[in-house]
Amino acid sequence: MAGPQQTFGQGYLGKAAQVRIGRRLRLVYRPLIGEPIPDECIDLLLALRRKEREQGRSA
Repeated sequence: MAGPQQTFGQGYLGKAAQVRIGRRLRLVYRPLIGEPIPDECIDLLLALRRKEREQGRSA
């Protein structure tokens, strides 16, 4: 049976590493919560939605 040391390099992260990464990411992104979405991002999202609708009609 493979343990954590034997699965290294196969995309495995132990629970402790996942928790540490999650905490760090929350600290980094916390200041962004509540910030407005930039207009450029909204434009890209709307363009994607239009494309998806066009493809849905032609399917």
